[in-house]
Amino acid sequence: DDYIKSWEDNQPGDEALDTTKDPCQKVKCSRHKVCVAQGYQRAMCISRKKLEHRIKPLGPKAHGGCKPCHAAPVAAVCGSDGHTYSSACKLEQQACLASKQLTVRCEGQCPCPTPHSPAGDSKQELCTGQDLADLGDRLRDWFQLLRENAKQNGSGGLPASPTTALERSVAATCKEAVGWMFARLDTSGDLFLEAAELAAINLDKYEVCIRAFFNSCDTSKDGRVSAPEWCFCFWREKPPCLRELEKIQIQEATKKKLGTFIPSCDEDGYYRRAQCEPGGGECWCVDQHGAELTGTRGHGSPDC
Repeated sequence: DDYIKSWEDNQPGDEALDTTKDPCQKVKCSRHKVCVAQGYQRAMCISRKKLEHRIKPLGPKAHGGCKPCHAAPVAAVCGSDGHTYSSACKLEQQACLASKQLTVRCEGQCPCPTPHSPAGDSKQELCTGQDLADLGDRLRDWFQLLRENAKQNGSGGLPASPTTALERSVAATCKEAVGWMFARLDTSGDLFLEAAELAAINLDKYEVCIRAFFNSCDTSKDGRVSAPEWCFCFWREKPPCLRELEKIQIQEATKKKLGTFIPSCDEDGYYRRAQCEPGGGECWCVDQHGAELTGTRGHGSPDC
């Protein structure tokens, strides 16, 4: 939305800017105004009504006369704007919503291969795993600053409630600021982040690995980032319960295995001491790595 996109209007000076600093952090606006960052060094207070008017076109009703893509098959394409879209329909929808000319540059994810470079050869490959992990840490810190500022100004909002057992278990391991940022970026409310929604985090000038980072989040390679993929992406080394959730999420996406038991993880990504089958089935105790403790299985909540 407009609050996030206002970070795009930065104008770097002679010194490198610290993108983790929120200029609104120390600004207190009057009761009916909200602080909005203008670049990385300037903040201004604007009325809530004006802000609501500005962000209204980005809500769920934003499709207007543009063709919906509810039943569009997922087949990623690279648009002429350099962004990856989950389908040609999504590209056409974005062109309609933004009132601009967009064409399919090639099938598959951006960047498109050129005659002078092998497929997949790009600057993104210069980013190491450590670079991506460090960037994830910086983004998480930045999300926390944005969230605290939004809470102070009463514009934090609540993310959509998870509906499935897998989504609920993933949400429990998703750090608060990371989950909050997903909800802010997901303007369509479909629990997926398209390239156009991710583009709201416009830090390309300061973070050369930003696009490679988001591409690495897309483990299913369908041109968009799901809520579980987003949460998993911000863990440097995945603890055991979180690793199991990620494996289940990939299996469900490919429909390889149905009816899988969904473990309950704590906020650090380890197994909770008590695990239970859904629908009032059996419960048992485990250690933090998921190994069942002998003699603890039975009906009702176990004393772990």
